[in-house]
Amino acid sequence: MEPESELTTHFSCLSVSENKIFNNQYIIEKIKENQENKKKDIISELRKIYPLDDSILLDLYNKSISIHQKNIQKNGNFLENEIIIQYLTENNISYKYQVTIDNQGIIVGFNEKKKKCYHILDFVIGEDIAIGNSITNYKVLSCKTTCRERWTQDDWSFSYTPIKYLLIVISDDYPSSKRFREDEHRKIITCFPKKKDDRIYKLGFNHLLDELQNS
Repeated sequence: MEPESELTTHFSCLSVSENKIFNNQYIIEKIKENQENKKKDIISELRKIYPLDDSILLDLYNKSISIHQKNIQKNGNFLENEIIIQYLTENNISYKYQVTIDNQGIIVGFNEKKKKCYHILDFVIGEDIAIGNSITNYKVLSCKTTCRERWTQDDWSFSYTPIKYLLIVISDDYPSSKRFREDEHRKIITCFPKKKDDRIYKLGFNHLLDELQNS
């Protein structure tokens, strides 16, 4: 058995090797090492496409990531501004864009973050959409370019149920009917249905106007 003093020294230092101590500096070094290894892997893969200098390959990679992130944001703007807003306007559908509600489902503003802000909704459909009114008096459109788990951001809709809630996606990664709790007042619209589409209401964008005009 090790003497007590040696055990104390051993556990207090948490030595991971002869020259490495498990502390903040060690973690920082490991992070840097990991980053360098990732860079080497990136360079190795890109060099298979074209044999350029390491610095040029890394610049190209970083630029491509930046472009990709911007495109994700642009896709969201494209769906909301160039498709939904244009469609609502052309069909004289009364709406408000970027509506802020509090944790009681009450409208507290438009496109603004407040202390009482609970969520910002993409589109609220209906007449006389005003501060102080309950979101339960209106229909709601939630737009997602890619869905995955992001639809769960609208969990408020289970507690303060709008007249109709439509999840609008331009991908096939929407949730299952059961998980989404699909019913006649809660539906998914997509232009890319899954091969094994279990939605009760298999809606496309051509159904949007009917859903907005009918309760």
